[in-house]
Amino acid sequence: MCRLLAVASIDEETIEHALGIEETVDFRGLSSFHDDGWGAAWSKEGRIRRLRSTVRASDDPDFDSYVRNVASTEQIVHLRWASKGMATMLDNSHPFVRKGYAFIHNGNIAPAEQLERYLDDESRRELLGSTDSERFFAYILQCCAHEGSTEEGLIRAVQFYSSNFPERSLNSMVLHDGRIYVVNVHHGAGFDLSGYPEKRLEVPYAHDDEHYHDLMVRETGGSVVVASSGIRDGEWETLPEGHIFVIEENGGKRTITSIWGRR
Repeated sequence: MCRLLAVASIDEETIEHALGIEETVDFRGLSSFHDDGWGAAWSKEGRIRRLRSTVRASDDPDFDSYVRNVASTEQIVHLRWASKGMATMLDNSHPFVRKGYAFIHNGNIAPAEQLERYLDDESRRELLGSTDSERFFAYILQCCAHEGSTEEGLIRAVQFYSSNFPERSLNSMVLHDGRIYVVNVHHGAGFDLSGYPEKRLEVPYAHDDEHYHDLMVRETGGSVVVASSGIRDGEWETLPEGHIFVIEENGGKRTITSIWGRR
C-alpha cells in the first residue's frame, strides 16, 4: 500500500518543477505514513535510470536532491508502505526494472502465495525479492513477450489478475519506450488499518475507503502528472476506475488516453 507519481513532459523537467513546490512538499510529507522507503525511475538518453532507498523520503537527502535536480521527459516515483510480512530491503523496493521496463505498484494481491504458479521458469529465475508486486510485474513482462506488444500484454495481465484475484488492487505505472502506462484497477479494494495500530494516529488526507486508491490527473502546459490521492494542493481530476491509460507524445504535447476499460 503505497503512493504513486508519474510525470511526462515534452521537454526535460524536474519533479519539483512539474509538480510544483507546495505539491512536492505534500507528496514528500506522505512518507511519514508510507515510510518503508522510496524509489524513482526515469528515461535518460534512451535508457531507464533508477534510484531506490529503504529510508523514508522525508528523512533522505537523496530524495530532495532527486526531485530538485534530476530532469527527464518521463519519471515515475514510489513511496512504499510495505504489506504485512514483506521485508524492508532493496530487493523489495520499487521501481522494479527489467528488460527496458520500470514498474511501480500500489496495493496488495491476495493470496500472494499463488502468484508464482502463473510464471514460467525464466520469470521465476529472475525474481529477486518476496513481494506480490514483483510477481505481478514478472507476469506483465511474460504477457508482453507472449503478445509481442506492451499494450496488449499489459491488458492481458490486468484482465487475468482481475478475474483470478478478487482481493486485489492493481494500481500501477509502467515506464517503457518513452511512454508511461497507468493501471487504475482497484474495484473492491478497501483501506484497512486493523493490522497496523501504529498507523491510526496520523492518517493523511484522502486516506479512507472511498478515496485511498484514487488516482488523480493534471494536464498543464503540454505535460501530464498522475498521482495517488493525498496531495492537497493543485487542481486535480479523478481518473475513472477500471481503466488502463497511456501517457504519450501527441501533437507536440503529452496526452493521457484510455486504452482499455473494464466492461
